[in-house]
Amino acid sequence: MTSTVTNELRELFKKNIVMDIDDLQKQTSSSRITVLRHLKEIGYITSYNKNAKYYTLLEIAKFNETGIFNHKGILFFRNGGIRELVIKEIESSEKGFTAEELNTKIGTRVSVQLHQFVRKNLITRRKYSSLYVYYSIDESTKKKQVNNREEELQKISTNEDSEPTDEQKTIRILLEIIQNPNAKPDEIGRLMRENGLIITDHYIENIFVKYDIKKTVSPSNS
Repeated sequence: MTSTVTNELRELFKKNIVMDIDDLQKQTSSSRITVLRHLKEIGYITSYNKNAKYYTLLEIAKFNETGIFNHKGILFFRNGGIRELVIKEIESSEKGFTAEELNTKIGTRVSVQLHQFVRKNLITRRKYSSLYVYYSIDESTKKKQVNNREEELQKISTNEDSEPTDEQKTIRILLEIIQNPNAKPDEIGRLMRENGLIITDHYIENIFVKYDIKKTVSPSNS
C-alpha cells in the first residue's frame, strides 16, 4: 500500500520537477531520513552539479541520448553522480579529456574532482608541457587514447594558438574562483595550470586584490 508521504512526494515532483531536501521536508512535514527512505522506494537521483543539492525522480526525468537530464541548468546523470559521469565520459572518449574539455562536455567544472579521481586510481593522467590530459585506467583503451591525443598535439604544435589576452585570463580565473570559492590563490594557480593556462600565482594574487575577493570568498564565516 502506497504511503501518504510517497503520494505527496510524487505530487510535489510532478509540479516542481526538481526540489531540494529542505523543501521536501517542509512540504511533507517529514524528517530528512523519512523523505530519503520514501524517495529510495520511488527511485530518485541527485544533481551532479550544484553540490548535489537537488533531487528528481527517475520516473519523470527526461534524459537525452547521453543519459543527462537538464532542468534549468540543474544537471542529472541517469547512472549516478559526478564520479560515474566523469569515468563514463573518459572511458568512452577517443583521446581522453583535458579538464576544460570535460567541463564543456558535461556542463560543470570538475578540476578538483579529476585530481581526486586520479589519486583514487579511478582514472589516470599524463602531463604535456603545462597541460594535463585524463585517460582511462584500462591499458588497451588508454593506449589508443594516448596515441590519438599525441597525434593531435603534434599537429597543434606546428600551428600554436595565440596567447590568451589578459581579459581572457581574468575571466577564466574568476570562473575557477566561483567554482572553488574557498581556494587560496596558489590553489587556484595549480588548478589553472592543470587546465592548460600558463599563469603565475602572483598574477592570480593580483586578481584577488583587484576584485576584493579575499573579503567575500567565505560568506559563511561572516
